[in-house]
Amino acid sequence: MTQTSAIELRLPGTEAFDSLLTEIAAGARDRDLNDENPFEQVGALKRAGFGTLRLPAEFGGPGYSVRQLFSAVIDVARADPIVAHIFRTHFWFTEERLRALKANPADAVSQRWLNAVAAGNLFANAFSEKGALAVGSLVFNTRLLPAEGGGHRLDGEKFYSTGTLFSDYLTVATTTDHDSVASVLIPADREGVRIIDDWDGFGQRRTGTGTTVFTNVEVSADEVLADSPYDAQPSPTVQYASLQLYIHAVVAGVLESVVDDGVALLRSRTRSFSHALTESPVDDPLYQKLLGELASTAYVARAAVLDAAEAIGAATDSERDGVPDARLAEQAQLKVSKVKVHLDAVAPEAATRLLELGGASASSRQRNLDRHWRNIRTITLHNPVAYKARAIGDNLLHDTPLPANAYF
Repeated sequence: MTQTSAIELRLPGTEAFDSLLTEIAAGARDRDLNDENPFEQVGALKRAGFGTLRLPAEFGGPGYSVRQLFSAVIDVARADPIVAHIFRTHFWFTEERLRALKANPADAVSQRWLNAVAAGNLFANAFSEKGALAVGSLVFNTRLLPAEGGGHRLDGEKFYSTGTLFSDYLTVATTTDHDSVASVLIPADREGVRIIDDWDGFGQRRTGTGTTVFTNVEVSADEVLADSPYDAQPSPTVQYASLQLYIHAVVAGVLESVVDDGVALLRSRTRSFSHALTESPVDDPLYQKLLGELASTAYVARAAVLDAAEAIGAATDSERDGVPDARLAEQAQLKVSKVKVHLDAVAPEAATRLLELGGASASSRQRNLDRHWRNIRTITLHNPVAYKARAIGDNLLHDTPLPANAYF
């Protein structure tokens, strides 16, 4: 399953990349309507080098900044938020390897996996598990145990494993025989790995966010990360900030798509009500006002995401031995949390108000305009907004640090 075709780099902002996004966007509505997996679209982005954007020149990448990366993610999400979401943990994995290599330039393990990223391989996660274990507690029932004759064997079941259906490698969070946490990297097509496309959410439906089962999977010693990103991290850290901001970048992209569809919807209308302010809906100042409000919401969403991305980049650049400047790290985490709280409040409402530009006909199943609300609402449910808002308030009042887990 590993990628062998050569990458033909199409950088964001170029005509070639814009053309690719136009092609992806053209079928997004119908793929959602027909419940189709975007294998072709993910493959096209891989071949275009989208997954290599953060790689520095020594690995053949363009060396994009964090802000530049998130701008590109918003653009892809505008074309199709399903496709954009599939790359989420890939970029987090890449960032972790870059962080480890910066702390130790002689790190052969990180060099190996960054070369795999440079070759066009896509990495996905197998982290979450069902059951009574607290989310974010880093306690897993999936086990990595020594095997007879050397190496290890992996057994367990994961859920919400976004992107696995489209990936070349899986990053698996496990518990070892010493009850410590380990991160395992294995090919997605290895014997004993079963990827089940059973995610049944009403939004973000074809992201491959289903069950992944590991049954007596062979794992070699060099596939177990010695510096697992799930181990206890030094404080402060922005280890997970980009992982969380990625979700909000997808929302920002959906909001821009809402505006696109709003313009098209309003222009398509040929009649209005007898009591409307104008004969033509496209000239009605009330509709124009609503469209302007939607465009303003989308603009502020992009600006907020990119501002938080800039803060993550500053904290990342400040790292010494893997530890960023404490003040910069806190600023980045707080900004990401504030983006979450704000977008959760305004984005679903914007997707709902889109329908007001078309009236009852806008609810046509074939138009599929409800996908924007469904996608946004599903994304916003990834972590509870109330906990984020409370943490921000507690920090303001008592200078309380944000929780040190994967959700901040």
